[in-house]
This record gives sequence, structure tokens and C-alpha cells, in this order.
Amino acid sequence: MTIDFGEFQFTAEEFTGLILFALAFLVQLVYLILLIKFIFSGKQKNQEPNSPSVSIIITSRNYIEHLQTLLPTLLSQDYPEYEVVVVDDCSTDGTDWLLAEMKISHGKLKTTRIIQETDFPNALAISIGVRASSKDWLIYLSPLCEVSDNQWLKNYMQRLEPDKEVSIGYMHYNQSTGNYKSWMRFENFTSYLLSGAGKAFGLTMPVFEYNIAYRREKFLELRGFAAVLDSPFSENELFINKIATSQNTVVQISKTSPIAYTGETDWYDLFEFKKKQLMLRRKFNAGQRFFRSLNLISRLVLTASLILLLFVSPWKFWILGGWSFLVIFEMTWIAVATKKLGEKNFIPMLMIYKAFLPVINISFMINQLFTGNKRKWK
Repeated sequence: MTIDFGEFQFTAEEFTGLILFALAFLVQLVYLILLIKFIFSGKQKNQEPNSPSVSIIITSRNYIEHLQTLLPTLLSQDYPEYEVVVVDDCSTDGTDWLLAEMKISHGKLKTTRIIQETDFPNALAISIGVRASSKDWLIYLSPLCEVSDNQWLKNYMQRLEPDKEVSIGYMHYNQSTGNYKSWMRFENFTSYLLSGAGKAFGLTMPVFEYNIAYRREKFLELRGFAAVLDSPFSENELFINKIATSQNTVVQISKTSPIAYTGETDWYDLFEFKKKQLMLRRKFNAGQRFFRSLNLISRLVLTASLILLLFVSPWKFWILGGWSFLVIFEMTWIAVATKKLGEKNFIPMLMIYKAFLPVINISFMINQLFTGNKRKWK
């Protein structure tokens, strides 16, 4: 069977492949345009210094050594009005003694303690931290995080203008350890770029629960996690997902605002991170799920139709050229994004990872069909 278009004739397989390739190509091009818009959103429009008051909230369970490293840097930030609130969540390693000692010499440090386990430990610890805080903005960090220097807070807060209510920052794995460090970096980086691209449609989706911020007033106004307590995991990400819009949200993209994760990464961490992302999507709205699914499906269709056309079409070199243009265009802007977010030295491996990303996502999705309801998350 052949299909005629004037002087051109196509077999049914070739025509189908061309249509699918063209549609997938255009969809991916739109995603790249949104990515470029996100990259340029990092430019500071208002050059006037912006310094709203802020509380840095850290919940910690048996991370005394990490607190000894992190807290001195946080307590020496060059910022006019801030405080550090540490919630000691049932620690048994002497964290309470460390915090009591540090409070003597650091007036910006506040501490509180949980002494009994609950069914929702993360939500409780965060809520207690919010109640103990007193500033306009709340930023969440982990004891396993590190900030670059004493200018980090100033750089992070300067984009949070009066009309903003939510900030989503980046966390990189450059300083982590373990055999799966690179894969975690790829997962983290790719998810963050997709979230930033979705901001244009008000479809911002948090990737992780640290280096995110929102106004304390908003948390109290909505009675904290009351709207998301049907999910016993990732309450903070889901809360931001409830209140974030294209107008009130800043997705940070600069060298100076990211934080570093310093823990160890292994296969279990990668698997749990991926599973958590897939489970979070069940809580996303229809627009968010469509935005992410369309990206995944269009990548699969683009690859499948390319392979088909290389076998059945006489235009294979033109088609391969178009695909190559898209790949080069994408990697060029991804290279710009890596510099903006402080990532480095992983572009070649990232290309290989992105080629297999649709297959990886599908395998995890299939796995979730059988295991997703067997465990509860905390």
C-alpha cells in the first residue's frame, strides 16, 4: 500500500513513521523552548537588594556530626535578619547537648525537641519547627546538606520579591559518595529542569524537600499540612504543590543558590528516590501529569519512529540530520543549565542516561504496579 502526495510516494509504514517523528519532534522542541525560558528566568530583574526575614528549619535525627559541620556556616551568614531553627527529632546521639552548647554563643540559633515517635514524624517535626520560627520566610534544609559560603542566604533570598510566596531551589550531589552518585545526579538534574520548564504553565513540581521555601503566613493560613495528610510522605513537596502558581513561585537557577547533598548514595537510594518521584506524581493534578507524561511519551515515539524510518525511508539521512539537530540543540542548553546550577563534568554520560530515561521510567512504573501499595512512606 502506497500513499501519494503529488510527486512523493510513501509506504504506509514510512508515512506513519514520518507523522509520528514530526509530532514528537515538535513536542520536544516546545519543551526545549520552555527550558530556555527557564534558564533565562535566573536573571535578576530588580537590582535593588531584597532581604525579607527568614527562618532556616532543620529537622534532625542522629546527625550530630553533620550538624557540627553545617550549623557554623549557617550561623555566620551575611544576612540582616534570619534565624536557624533545629528540631531534634528523637535523637539518641547527643544532639541535644550539642545544640544546648551552641545556643550559648549563637543568638540566632533556636532549638526544640521531639521525644516520642508518631505516625507522621516528618510532618510533626516540620510543624514544630514552623511554630518555633518567627520570620516571614521558611527555608528547609537537611543535616546532610552543605551551603557554599556565608553569602548563600543572601543570594537565595534576593529573588524573593514581595509578590512571591514560594521558592524552589536546587540540591546537587557533587559532594555525595557511593557507587550511584552519578545516576542520582542525572535523575536529580533532569527532574529539576523539567520542573523549571513547567513553571511557564504554572506546573511547577518540587523534586525534593530541601532548599525549598515558602511564607510562614501561608503555612499557618492553610493550617499546615491539613490539606495533604492523606499522604504519609513528602508533605512539604505536596504542600508547595498546592500553593505554587506561575506568578507566585521562583524556581532558583543560579550558581550561588544551590545546596550540596553530602550523604552516601547506593542502589537503594536511587530506587527509593525514583519510586518516591513516581508516587508523588499520583498526587499531581491532571495538567502536571499530562506535562510529564507527554515528555516521556514523545521521547519514546521520537526514538521508535527514528529507528523505523532508518529502515524503511529513503529520506533517512535528512531524518537523522533533524534528530541530530534536536540532540545538539538540547545538549547545548543543558550545558548552559549545568553551569547555572553549579553542575559540571557529566554531559557525555548525561546524554547516554537521557537516551535510556524513557525505558528506566517505564520499568519503575511497572514495578510500582506490583509494589507501590505494599509499603507506607514516612
